[in-house]
Amino acid sequence: MTAIIASADRLYGIDFLPQELALHGGKVDFTLRYSPIFEDPAEVTTSHFTVLVLEVTATVPGESGTTVRRRLLRCGWELEQTSAHPIPVGSLPERPEEVRLLLEKIAVTVNDLAARAGLPAPLQDEVTTSLLHHYRTTAAANQTQ
Repeated sequence: MTAIIASADRLYGIDFLPQELALHGGKVDFTLRYSPIFEDPAEVTTSHFTVLVLEVTATVPGESGTTVRRRLLRCGWELEQTSAHPIPVGSLPERPEEVRLLLEKIAVTVNDLAARAGLPAPLQDEVTTSLLHHYRTTAAANQTQ
């Protein structure tokens, strides 16, 4: 296997309703997705990109007594990795620290924006630890299927 180094990480995108997340914080659902980013699956390169996306949703009252699912947060953080030799895109194995690193970056970003809005940090350590545990448990279960 060729040597892989993390060469950069950056905010991929964010859509955040901090006031509503603070209001509905105890009644939210989290979704964490991690995947490679590429256009041509046949490409062979030394530059590889992955993105971790955290999405937070809540069921909120809608019109005429109905309820609707509302996205309160979607934040993605990209990781760029460089391989010593060209390899196919999407073929890098996930290293154990990658998701934790990116989730920490997302948490710092979201918590900073919440603080700027005068709100408490929504992604405290116990939340990110729980998300990471759930992600790893789900990933391990998917690999055994």
